[in-house]
Amino acid sequence: MADSAAAAPAGAPGLPAKPGRGRPRDPGVDAAIRAATMQLLAEAGYARLTMDQVAARAQVSKSSLYLRWPNKVALVADALQHRARAVPEVPDTGTLAGDMRAFLAALLRSRHEASRALAAVSGEIATNPELRKAWHRGLAGLLTGCTRLIVDRAIARGELPSDSDAELLAQLPLSLLQNWRLEHGDQPGDAVADRIVRQFYTPARGAGAPGRADR
Repeated sequence: MADSAAAAPAGAPGLPAKPGRGRPRDPGVDAAIRAATMQLLAEAGYARLTMDQVAARAQVSKSSLYLRWPNKVALVADALQHRARAVPEVPDTGTLAGDMRAFLAALLRSRHEASRALAAVSGEIATNPELRKAWHRGLAGLLTGCTRLIVDRAIARGELPSDSDAELLAQLPLSLLQNWRLEHGDQPGDAVADRIVRQFYTPARGAGAPGRADR
């Protein structure tokens, strides 16, 4: 991933200037700063993370860091949104259960690396309006968009009734996975994803609506 790109040494000559003036920004430096932010979130949490720590971890000057992000909220929001771009592709297996099972399994794999960092931010999201807005605009919004596409396709295929509440059905699996982390103190695995799909996204034969799994 781009996040693993190496950064230029701190104080190196020729650090990028503001957009539109001088050299264009170095994407390698941007990637290193985002990677350092995610690492420090996982290690120290949002409250104890500082811009100085990020600059030191990324091996860039503080002026280079502030040239890109004016404050911690902006930096963390951007790092989370950048991580959100690694959301798995939405599968197309031809069935609601198949699509949702494949997506959730891929999501759990892709989020393993970032899970501790995201957990560290979850409490701040509830109390920090700026960070909460960035969160919903970033990772949560993209993930819900993926599950909404799966649900909408199921409605179009006739697997779900046309009057199904697509918004709630799209939010449900993500909320359940998050609640599992909070209740059990660990990451849900494929077995949990399969339970979600069997309970809520496997339409009963001939019913055309989510319900109990086919036994």
